[in-house]
Amino acid sequence: MTRASIGRCTFGALLLSVVSLTALPSPAVAQTGNATGRFVDHIYRDADGEHKYVVFEPAGYDASKKWPLVFYLHGASGRGRDGRAQLVVGLGPAVKARAATFPFLVVFPQNENLKSRLLGGWNDGSPELPRAMRILEEVENTYSVNRDHEVLVGVSMGAFGTWQVAAESPERWKAMIAVSGGGEDAWIPQLTKVPIWAFHAADDQLVPPSRSSDLVAGINAAGGRAYVSIVPTGGHNIGAQVLARDEIFQWMEHPEQTPVTEIDWSKRSAIADMTDEVRFVPGADVSSAARVRVNRDLLESLSYVLAEQVPPDALQGWKPGRSEVQQSGLARINVHVGGMHYNAELENAWIAPHPNGQLRVHLGLRRMTMTITGTQLQGRLLSAQAGPMAIYIGHAEPVWLVVDVTPQVVERQLKLQLNAVDFQIPAHNWSISRPGVDVRGLPFMADRIADRLVDGIAEKKWMIEQEIRNSVPQMLAQLETRVAQFWSRTMTYRQFPMPLWQPKFRFYPESVVVDDQGLELRMGALVAALAPKSDNLPIRKYEAPSNGFPVASTTGLDVAASVRIADAYSDLLTASDVAGFHVLDMNGEGFRRLGRHEFWNSVLPAERQIPPTTELNTEFVVAQAFRVVPVPEEGRAGLHRNFVLRIPQLQLRLATREPEQKEWTDLAVADIGFDQPLRLDLQKPNFSTRYLEVGFGKITPPQVEARFVAGDPSDKIDAARIGEAFYDGWTANIGRSDRDGRLRDIQQGGFTLRWDALGMTDDHFVLQLKRPGIRVYNRSDSAVEYQMRGTTSPWSELLRLEPGKFHEFQPATALTWRSQGEQGEQLYTLPLGFEAQIRNGTAAGGIQLFQLGDTATPAAETPAGEQSAATP
Repeated sequence: MTRASIGRCTFGALLLSVVSLTALPSPAVAQTGNATGRFVDHIYRDADGEHKYVVFEPAGYDASKKWPLVFYLHGASGRGRDGRAQLVVGLGPAVKARAATFPFLVVFPQNENLKSRLLGGWNDGSPELPRAMRILEEVENTYSVNRDHEVLVGVSMGAFGTWQVAAESPERWKAMIAVSGGGEDAWIPQLTKVPIWAFHAADDQLVPPSRSSDLVAGINAAGGRAYVSIVPTGGHNIGAQVLARDEIFQWMEHPEQTPVTEIDWSKRSAIADMTDEVRFVPGADVSSAARVRVNRDLLESLSYVLAEQVPPDALQGWKPGRSEVQQSGLARINVHVGGMHYNAELENAWIAPHPNGQLRVHLGLRRMTMTITGTQLQGRLLSAQAGPMAIYIGHAEPVWLVVDVTPQVVERQLKLQLNAVDFQIPAHNWSISRPGVDVRGLPFMADRIADRLVDGIAEKKWMIEQEIRNSVPQMLAQLETRVAQFWSRTMTYRQFPMPLWQPKFRFYPESVVVDDQGLELRMGALVAALAPKSDNLPIRKYEAPSNGFPVASTTGLDVAASVRIADAYSDLLTASDVAGFHVLDMNGEGFRRLGRHEFWNSVLPAERQIPPTTELNTEFVVAQAFRVVPVPEEGRAGLHRNFVLRIPQLQLRLATREPEQKEWTDLAVADIGFDQPLRLDLQKPNFSTRYLEVGFGKITPPQVEARFVAGDPSDKIDAARIGEAFYDGWTANIGRSDRDGRLRDIQQGGFTLRWDALGMTDDHFVLQLKRPGIRVYNRSDSAVEYQMRGTTSPWSELLRLEPGKFHEFQPATALTWRSQGEQGEQLYTLPLGFEAQIRNGTAAGGIQLFQLGDTATPAAETPAGEQSAATP
């Protein structure tokens, strides 16, 4: 048998294993570790029908053990009959984030009353709370529950319910946690029997924090054990912020201990909500809803951080070995190639747009190693075993994989059409290790077999290159799948004032265009119907404005969203049966007057007076869609800062009910129309600071028409007094003083964007973000000479900065500063967005670099070298 024939026999199987390496896509790795907990759907049945609820089963749940339990009452946004909305925010996401280790069973009943008050859905005398308690009893009988360790938790509307439940059955609960709630002083004697931890935001405009702190103080004064933690900011909706804290869950396990109530709320944990748990039902389809323009400079910055975002294990894995029979003349040889470990690094990446509609992506692969554990040959005359063998690629410098793709939209999905792939391994930038070979029968063949294994792979370098090129379609398919997952995500604006009104959207691609200055993606939007929505109702269609999108900026990121998205949402809200809010759920004496007997008896004629024993239900309902209208400023070009929220018909509906009745009877309706002036302005007090100024102007005098629902049409209602009370209430709730909010730079994996412009055109909301740049200001006594360099660039020429002057840079990455002085060389790293100031140093002739604060005139800054890495 010749050396060449042995090489042909072994190399065939060996090469099949080597070239199967797919260097770019993440390998399929089996997930290991402990089983995680799960959310299980259940149905409770009673005389009123079926009621859905959810139980979280902890990891490793076993009925042979008694498990502690959490009973959770959700807030107003979780109401419904779908059985899943109660999971979306609050405790659900917090438990999901800890699903592998959270040791409690958790019961999630759902409040089905969409008409209840915002804060009274659990404790307003409806059947919701008694049914929830019966669901808890069903779980206790179905699961293995430690009834000596049951914890009661509630948020907002649910927190009001927990205070009542704890007062009614204190002996049942090991502990109670209430977020943004409140109770009655009459409950304090009972509440002394259960440990309680309450949370409230100092700036809660819906429920004053005193509703929690006063109860806690009263419980402690009566001999109980209660605690309160005040969150500095966050408003009423702090459930996610609170329930993200480990301290809360540690106390759930050991409520006999004193909790850590002094919490550093500035350190927030990000927990994703569970919006996708609720089925998305489209109610409107808005074409040309949004445009996103990514300009060339932003693609450049993205290129620099792209390699850093690839997980360390994404380019490594294991390929199993394989066996086959090779024929050489009359000889048959069984060949087994052992498994292969492979790993690589993505060192550099570059994304460049081209005018022909293509994106060219350069991926610099470095230190690619393929290690074959061993090869065995077994024949009638020959038995050999080769040791480990390694192929090294890109160890001297990156080997570039260049991919040309054309993004396109096909059936509302973003696709990447592959046009060309180039990958060539330079002869000087790869090597093959020589394996040790043990031959039985023909020991003199060992060197020949080893040489032939090496030569065989070297001769087939083109096959390895081709396999890397062939892996690109798989890589693009995986990328398309990830992008498709993005389009399936539901986006929610949770700061909307009323829970059941929260807008939900899904966007889909309509077109994508690449030119030599960047790429532009245009999207449509699906706006979710507001509950309840029948699936067979037609989806409303909204067409693109005739004048198209506004002209985009030529740098950074430019986002334009059509006002038709707001129009669609407003129309859906008006058509729904959840477009109302109770006057007593709002702040302001004016709104509260609208819920009292004495007010209505002062505006109703004498013959229609309401007895004090009659119950009142007074709510606002959006009866006609609102619109957003920009207000141009004379002499000002560019984006509009002022606009009007035009509300043509907000109905005030008064219903009554006698104590013995179950149903409400509509008594009177007042139609109210008005304009609410608004102002959005992006403030730039200095190079690095951005503030969003939100201004509320005085509403126009409300136009009010009032009437009785039934009876004598000639009976008159004092509409003017209703308008006065409404004006006072609206001003207290919406027309509060202007508010400013600090806008931080957007940081995502080393990628930094700074707010640059915000406002409206005639048809669009526009947001522009830019690379933040770097500024260096010389406040020393003399001129300073220095050099700069980027991550991959050489040192610049010598730059000279005179006293009182500044230099500004717009690099794609952080810069390194270098200067020479009597103190020797000084090096500082200046990240993007950095505003530095040169000052006289402590030594003669020396200088130091300081980072400026938020104000234009700095006070006590810190040397920049102490803020960032000292040297590159």
